Amino acid sequence: MSKTQAEIARLEIERKLVFGELDISTLYSEKKLGTLLGLGRTPVREALQKLEHDNQLAIHPRKGIEFLDITPEQQVQMLEVRKQIEPVCLKFAILRGTVHQKAEMLKLGDKIVESTELQDEEGLLHCLQDIHALVNDATGNPYFHNTMGQVQSLSRRFWFANKEHADNMKGSLIHRNIMQAVAYGNESEALRNSGLLMEHLTEGAFRKLLRDDQDNA
Repeated sequence: MSKTQAEIARLEIERKLVFGELDISTLYSEKKLGTLLGLGRTPVREALQKLEHDNQLAIHPRKGIEFLDITPEQQVQMLEVRKQIEPVCLKFAILRGTVHQKAEMLKLGDKIVESTELQDEEGLLHCLQDIHALVNDATGNPYFHNTMGQVQSLSRRFWFANKEHADNMKGSLIHRNIMQAVAYGNESEALRNSGLLMEHLTEGAFRKLLRDDQDNA
């Protein structure tokens, strides 16, 4: 899957946020971010505009760029959207996905499990990013890509920030099952595993809510 420089910048910002290389308590200039990313001004600016639209950052004039935290309440709201749209997305990916795209799905399904077995957190994130982008592209509909891309990116950040160790393999196996089902045209299995994934992610959000309530008690 070819990516634009702006898309590379956006995904790298996500990676840096996930692994603590960007601090949500710090204000950044566009120039500073360009230096950290090793990319030019134009793709960085385009990436920041997209992230602002996706509610992942706030731009404070003459002060800097603030990256926003994601609350469990927001994760639950995003999952409400994903639960409705993702099954339709998978159906179209089955119908319209090319032979090459479906071969890539099978490879990514194996790769995400392998990354988990190796405890490769960065590899796991890259697999999730690629899986989401590939399925969205396979629908042949850019509106799926735009809508799903927003909630999936936010959801990934929340999951990485709050997951437990056992969540890695559970989530990876479900993603592999989805990739195999889409690649082989098994709609019922794809939708069943999509439902399991939404349950898994929702459980994680409510687990975080419970911890927050206990901490504030």
